[in-house]
Amino acid sequence: MLKQFADLTLEADGRYAQDYELRFLEDYLESHEIRQSAYTKIRDNADAIIEAVRVGKQKRNPEFKDYYVTCKRDLIDLVRYCAAALLFDDMERLRTNMLLWFQTISRAYNFEDDNIDTYEVLLNVIPDFLTPEEAKLALPIFELNCAVLV
Repeated sequence: MLKQFADLTLEADGRYAQDYELRFLEDYLESHEIRQSAYTKIRDNADAIIEAVRVGKQKRNPEFKDYYVTCKRDLIDLVRYCAAALLFDDMERLRTNMLLWFQTISRAYNFEDDNIDTYEVLLNVIPDFLTPEEAKLALPIFELNCAVLV
């Protein structure tokens, strides 16, 4: 939504915006309550989400505990960015500001395989903290992690 606002500001400079150009606002406002609720739940349960991912990854790979500290820091950042993308309905900003940078780091340190486990577990964990309606909006954002980082 923020990018759409910025684009509209440039496109409609010096004129009134047309109804079709404002449609994204109506769409956003219709889902704002659900987005804010999901954002709040993710924010308030971030520690529990990270812990659930740790437990899930530990079950898949017992050696995971050796590098959990680094993974935890990255996962905390990622969950925060995803929650913000959910709140503002701005997956493009998530992709360009966080995921492409993190993809470069992942490739440089050769931990794409670890990303597969992490994001599969995260996708299974997130719905446990949200209503089905909230999860419907949140999961595509968390799926973007899988698409970009694995």
